[in-house]
Amino acid sequence: MLSRRGVLVASAALMAASLAGCKIVQIADQEAAAPAGFDAQAYAEDLWSDQVLPHFSASARPVAEVIPAVHESLEAAGNAYGYRAAEGSPWAFIVSGTGQVIAKNTESRAGTLDIKVEGLPDSVALQIGPVIRGNAIRDALPFVSFQDFTNQLEYADAGKALTALALQAISPAAENIAVGDNVAFTGAVSLANAADRLQITLVELDKTSP
Repeated sequence: MLSRRGVLVASAALMAASLAGCKIVQIADQEAAAPAGFDAQAYAEDLWSDQVLPHFSASARPVAEVIPAVHESLEAAGNAYGYRAAEGSPWAFIVSGTGQVIAKNTESRAGTLDIKVEGLPDSVALQIGPVIRGNAIRDALPFVSFQDFTNQLEYADAGKALTALALQAISPAAENIAVGDNVAFTGAVSLANAADRLQITLVELDKTSP
C-alpha cells in the first residue's frame, strides 16, 4: 500500500506527463494572434472629410442637367456624368441643386423631401431617413472598390457606414426644414436602369434664402 507521500509523487508525475505535450499560451498572446474584425465605422470616418466630401464637391453636376439626360439614355448619361465600378454595375451620379420644398414625407421611416427644381417638370426626392435606401454614396466613390475588401459583407458594411455618416451630417438641417423652405443640396443617386425610382442620398443639405 502506497504511503501518502507516494501517492502525491505519483500524482505529480501523471500531471507532468499529461502536460508534456501541451503548449502554454499567455492570454495576451492569444489576443494578439486573433484576427481583428473589419471596423466599417473607422474605415468610413477615415475617408469622410479628406476624400468623400472633396470628391462630392468636385464631381457634383447640376441635377437639372443630369435627370433629363438619364431619362433620355442612362448609358449616355452615365458616360457623360456618372461613374460605375464595372460593366453591368449601377451607374452612380453625384448631383447638386437648389429648389423649394413642396412636401416633407415622414410617415414612413424612409423619409423624403420633395423638391421643386427650376428646369425640371417633376419634383426631386431627397432621402432624409432615418432609413436610407441603397448604397449610392459608396457606389459614387471610385476610391472605394470591392477588390479592397475581404468579402461581400465587408463591402456592404462599408457602404452602410458611409451612408450613416451622410445621414448624420444632414439630419439636423432636415429636422428644421419645412414645406415652403428653399434648400441647397448635394448627393448621389445610383441607377441600374432608367426606370428605377430616382432618390438622392444626401451628403449636404442647407436651408437657403428665397
